[in-house]
Amino acid sequence: MLNLELTRPLSVIDVQSTGVDPATARIVSLGVLKIDLDGTEHLRSVRFNPGMPIPAGATAVHGITDEEVAEYPAFRSFATALASHIEDCDLVGFGIERFGAPLLQAEFKRAGAEFTLRGRRIIDTMSIFHKKEPRDFQAAYELFAGGEAPPRSDSEAFLKASLEVLNGQLEVYEELGNTVDALNEFLHPLPENAVDERGMLIRSDGGDLVLNFGKHQGRTAKEVAADAPDYLEWIISQPDIPVDMKAALTAELATAD
Repeated sequence: MLNLELTRPLSVIDVQSTGVDPATARIVSLGVLKIDLDGTEHLRSVRFNPGMPIPAGATAVHGITDEEVAEYPAFRSFATALASHIEDCDLVGFGIERFGAPLLQAEFKRAGAEFTLRGRRIIDTMSIFHKKEPRDFQAAYELFAGGEAPPRSDSEAFLKASLEVLNGQLEVYEELGNTVDALNEFLHPLPENAVDERGMLIRSDGGDLVLNFGKHQGRTAKEVAADAPDYLEWIISQPDIPVDMKAALTAELATAD
């Protein structure tokens, strides 16, 4: 039973996608739990073929593979019916404000279906959690070191306090290990088929080089080199691009020529 007074229907939304950028990601799974004013619940869960490869990093999060959605329809097949289903609803979800809602809006726009966030109240349970359970330095210091954290104005004390927080985390989370490599792997896990040190390029099962970032995410580098070579040239020109990534993209451009 929902302990919340409703003035309009409420839809709880859960999306699983190909990436974390609402502008370029595609939905592969969508769950909607609609609650009417009388408390009646309507649960729908649908999978979609995103029309692009699902990166290994995304599969590692939600467990959905290309093969599992190959026979499913595209989002546009359900867009109009879905928009109608949640037309009069406020929305709820964990992380929905920054990701779920913008991604839905982008997908509806691509499908040509009428949908707007204007006038809806969006309740992000992650935001509630973060407001009630602060995730700032003071909270971290209290949890892992104990007591009042030093002020930011005291640089020396703050640096030592930062190290205390790290030591406390290593004691509490023994599974992190005690090496910098182990911490880096925990914070920045790479897909098994990563080509570069950041996982921005991956290898498909067929051996093709695939972009795992940006507006061409999910496309092979060979395809991008053929119809958007300026994009790859711009990426290669960036000063902070990893050497191995630059070499791989340069090779693809040379082949395209």
